[in-house]
Amino acid sequence: MRTCAFILPYYGRFPEYFPVFLRSCAANPDFDWLIFTDDHTDYDYPANVHVHYETFADMQQRVRSAFDFHPQLRTPYKLCDLKPMYGYLFERYLADYRFWGHCDCDVVFGRLSHFITDELLERYDKIFPLGHLSLYRNTEENNRRFMLPLDGDPLYRRVLESETIFTFDESYLPTNVNRIYQENGFPIYMTDLSGNTSVRSLTFAITRYDDGLGSYLVEKPVHAIYIWDDGRLSRYRRRFGRLETDELMYMHFQRRRMRLGDGVIGSSRFKILPGSFETLEAERITNDNFSSIRWKRDGDLRHHRRSLWRGDIIFRLRRIRDIISRKGRA
Repeated sequence: MRTCAFILPYYGRFPEYFPVFLRSCAANPDFDWLIFTDDHTDYDYPANVHVHYETFADMQQRVRSAFDFHPQLRTPYKLCDLKPMYGYLFERYLADYRFWGHCDCDVVFGRLSHFITDELLERYDKIFPLGHLSLYRNTEENNRRFMLPLDGDPLYRRVLESETIFTFDESYLPTNVNRIYQENGFPIYMTDLSGNTSVRSLTFAITRYDDGLGSYLVEKPVHAIYIWDDGRLSRYRRRFGRLETDELMYMHFQRRRMRLGDGVIGSSRFKILPGSFETLEAERITNDNFSSIRWKRDGDLRHHRRSLWRGDIIFRLRRIRDIISRKGRA
């Protein structure tokens, strides 16, 4: 039996760096990806990425036929609320897997098996608290736990019947599937191991969810070099005159436009800058050459500043609309 299949419905054009995403999938042969999309671009899909071509209307029909009421799924953006339901909605595709998961495609994976260990897979029914990557044990019972009430409220039905975004897939608002697991005592691993890049920092600053605090902690931006090397994703930084290396499970580039530099696709190693993927100008990173390796690009940062401003306005307008919508229902 295979370890896990990540389910990724995506409608519209994939981001420019989607080939890098696929490259990082190929470097994780213990995992599969099931992609449902209407993007017929001729990508070089690796053997562990299985593509099913369909329209967003097909996805809407899948959701409507799965429930005995009338779900609202008017735009692909609403799919973030449906991620915890994928084990139920795509159940017929999952018979050969111990776990299923959901992930975003604005990510690059490192070596997943170094973080998703046998111990985690044995102990927990849900692994990780965030929407850009989570895993669920693939059983009939676990795949339907999203339907359980939260604080006596059939939350999943409100989620499906509303156009409002609840962030049902992660611990951003209290209306999320993690609380259903916690309230019922189901085994859930709430430690955030992601390399989630802050949307408010022009250079990379890693942000992680702290369940004890119930909030996100953001590192201070630091001079660091991020490298993908034949499947291993690493961050190099210098502290107290010494070179330190951290291995990352994956990086998430929410709201960032990431460009593909020349030669990246054909290379087994590249660096990741705030705004682009580039070839590495050295055979390896050492304490001596660390300062000479470019780690940011001014042009990309100016572009990202404009993108952050636009994205932040759209994000805040959506939140205001959601708050007004909820007050209207109260």
